[in-house]
Amino acid sequence: MDVIGSQTFGNILFLVSLIIALVIGWRQIYLNDVVELYAVTSVKQVRNVDSGTTQEFVIILIQNVGTRLVYLDKYIFNGSEYITNGQIFPSTYSQAGAGYWIDLPSNGIHHVSIAVHYHDLDNRYWESNVVADFVDNGWKTSSLPRKSAKR
Repeated sequence: MDVIGSQTFGNILFLVSLIIALVIGWRQIYLNDVVELYAVTSVKQVRNVDSGTTQEFVIILIQNVGTRLVYLDKYIFNGSEYITNGQIFPSTYSQAGAGYWIDLPSNGIHHVSIAVHYHDLDNRYWESNVVADFVDNGWKTSSLPRKSAKR
């Protein structure tokens, strides 16, 4: 009788351990499944090879700070749509050094709003909004949390 009881106890213990392992694994996948973009103002230098001169442009550098690979579909800059054709946008955690930059205006415009549309490997569609204002002789940039978007 002890053999049957210990075997049943062992099976129950195995089943409970398996369930706990599955729950922990699912939770880790859920915690590591982050999709988020972040924008910062930066300076891009462009060197003219012929003349040897260098020009500087103020840009918004958009980075994928989530853990998943995403694909940029388009962005809307102050109401004008720009298609990016699903450009691959790896996470900064992959250390691929990827970023997508958008030149900021130098023609007296003092407010910029950008809506970046992208999707992930599971075909979930997202939108991240970026707002930049020219204040005190410099651009102040804000990245807003992503939200679900329609295809």
